[in-house]
Amino acid sequence: MLQQKVFPMEPQARSVLIEDDSYYYQVKWDGIRLLAFGQGKKIRLQGRSLKDKTALYPELSVLPDIIKGKSFILDGELVALKEKRPSFYTVMQRERAGPSNVSRLIKLFPVDYMVFDILFLDDTWLLSKPWEVRQQIIEKIIVEHEHLHLTPNYKDGSGLLQAVRDLGMEGVVAKKLDSPYIPGPRKSSYWLKTKVEQTLEAYVGGLTLKDNRPASLLLGLEEDDAGETPGSEKKLRYIGSASSGLKEKDLEGWYKWSRENILSVPPFSNPPPPLPGKKLLWMEPLRKVVVIYNEWTPELKLRAPRLVSPDRSSTNAHEPARLQ
Repeated sequence: MLQQKVFPMEPQARSVLIEDDSYYYQVKWDGIRLLAFGQGKKIRLQGRSLKDKTALYPELSVLPDIIKGKSFILDGELVALKEKRPSFYTVMQRERAGPSNVSRLIKLFPVDYMVFDILFLDDTWLLSKPWEVRQQIIEKIIVEHEHLHLTPNYKDGSGLLQAVRDLGMEGVVAKKLDSPYIPGPRKSSYWLKTKVEQTLEAYVGGLTLKDNRPASLLLGLEEDDAGETPGSEKKLRYIGSASSGLKEKDLEGWYKWSRENILSVPPFSNPPPPLPGKKLLWMEPLRKVVVIYNEWTPELKLRAPRLVSPDRSSTNAHEPARLQ
């Protein structure tokens, strides 16, 4: 069982939250999907794509000692909290780290395993059991721990969605009470996810020019301190470009300002490559914008970013914007 490979069950996307008495609702965590396989004192962690992730998250090696079962397969989301909210940008710094950096990053980016389902317990598969029954089982075997938490279930879906929106979290998943566990990768209509738009503040470190006219802003967030040499100048991590939400006069204003604060080298540690038919202009990252986005890509770029405010000048020009 320990070496079994299972695709996690995947929800279908729904733009409007379904409200029905046959569903319960859970927070959609903004993290990394993870299955935990336990047998005796051994543990194996598997990602959505079936890749083994055991070595990346040694803090979860305690699971066999705190789960009330001889063998189990749990499903959940691995999250890293930033300002008391799950941050995909932060947890991906753990996910993308090499094995040699794990011991250092455990302290910098501690993770929590938010369990929301169980597939197997003590030599018995539970896939055909209704979701409601599996939840009853999970509540009996999960003991809350520093890195292990049981995802709460809510009956009021619209109330949960509003709370998630107010907290700037990712969304809500509606789960039908009689839902079996159907391994993916095909998405199942038994589970329905509704996402909310998220917001952050990012610094502008450059412009793209098309036909010598400004076309979009190049956005960045402050890189983590862990990767810096003491005394070195901080750089930004490039997270994508955006123009939606800006008027032509806004872009012209940015272009004028950029020429007064031009840089010969990019302020990004991972600058974007040259684009066909466009030029890249670098500038001092002294001004920030408010950005609405749908989600992060695996490459840590913003998906469908839209600018809410054309400019929010920094109160401290030497403090780049951090992920909210």
